[in-house]
Amino acid sequence: MGAFEHVISLLSFVYALAIAHLLTTVARLIGARERVRFSWFHAWWMLNALVVLVLDWISYWDMHALANWSMVSIGVVLVQSFADYMQAALVCPEIPPEGEIDLVAFHQTRARRYIGAFTVTGVWALVDNLYFGGSYDVVELLQQNLVVIPLIAVALTATIVRRRWVDIAAPPLLACIWAYYIVSLQGTLR
Repeated sequence: MGAFEHVISLLSFVYALAIAHLLTTVARLIGARERVRFSWFHAWWMLNALVVLVLDWISYWDMHALANWSMVSIGVVLVQSFADYMQAALVCPEIPPEGEIDLVAFHQTRARRYIGAFTVTGVWALVDNLYFGGSYDVVELLQQNLVVIPLIAVALTATIVRRRWVDIAAPPLLACIWAYYIVSLQGTLR
């Protein structure tokens, strides 16, 4: 097992736990659907959390050719995976065994936390990309900042400006940014 495989094994556990947390919450919401007051805004941020997890994990493939991993390098990717997990966990409401589950109220009261956590993942992704792009010449990661910077701008706006028009504008803007990333920057794993 090489250094990359060793590091990605640990990261894979973190990402698998985060995805499992999201999917379990969705399954519980579906199971309690009669008690759920649905929110499209909240649903978007749950989907966005899943997209972040999958795409960040996949983006680590760009580092598969690195022969050596310093403790700083390992620390940088661990912090990214932990930030990704936190943004996924914060968007997941507790599902009580009884009573209404008001996702509209959850979004109104907790959005700053989970959108703020998404902002942190974006800021750390910028650091991650600059570190690996500069120190290890992983050009793909430097190019990914073309997407990370607009993601941070949208997320920061959505965190600070808690207005309905921002809730409405953020999902299509982020969807366009993610689509560009998937089509133009991530491409095919080789």
